[in-house]
Amino acid sequence: MTATRAFGCEVLADEPTPSPISQPGAPVVWAQTRTLLLDDESTAYGCVHCDYVSRNVLSIRPHLSKHKPRETRQNGHGSNGHAVNGNGSVAALLAQLGTLNEVTKDRDHWKTRALRAERLVKAVRDAVGGKA
Repeated sequence: MTATRAFGCEVLADEPTPSPISQPGAPVVWAQTRTLLLDDESTAYGCVHCDYVSRNVLSIRPHLSKHKPRETRQNGHGSNGHAVNGNGSVAALLAQLGTLNEVTKDRDHWKTRALRAERLVKAVRDAVGGKA
C-alpha cells in the first residue's frame, strides 16, 4: 500500500480487509485490498499495489485488473497454448481438428454402448419385476 493520504486525511492504520465469507474463528482476508483507518476516524479501502483508494470496498476488486500481468509469451501464445493474437498456424489448427474427430468418434462409440447397456438393464429389471 503506497497511499499515505486519502480524501484529505492521513492514513493512521493499514490492515488486511476481511472478506464477506469470513466467519468467527475462521477469518478470510482479501490479499490485495487493505482497510485504511483515516485520521478523521473514517474508513477507506486501498489497493495493495498502488495508491488507489475508495470508500467502497467493492470498487477495489475491479481496479485490481489493472495490475494483472499480460498473458503473452515470447512465441505469442498465452498460458493456455492458444495464440493470443488469433494468428495460429494452419497446421496447428488441422492437428486440433484431427484430434477432435478422434475424440468425437470415441465418444459416439461409448455413447452407443452405454445406451445399449441401459436398455439391457431395463430389460433385466422388467423381467425380475423391479422398478426401472
